[in-house]
Amino acid sequence: MKPARHELRQLSHILEAEAEGRPFDRDHARDLAARIANVHPEIRQSMRMICERLDPRA
Repeated sequence: MKPARHELRQLSHILEAEAEGRPFDRDHARDLAARIANVHPEIRQSMRMICERLDPRA
């Protein structure tokens, strides 16, 4: 089952907040990107890059 469009919108809003220097929930963004990567192979690499960048161990 593909995630609802609202998950893609949520991630978009979170990334906009990051780009603008506003606070955002890193864990939630990473979880959304991981879920999206699992069901959308066409954007999997981009979502994995987001996951890696937001990893607290990085």
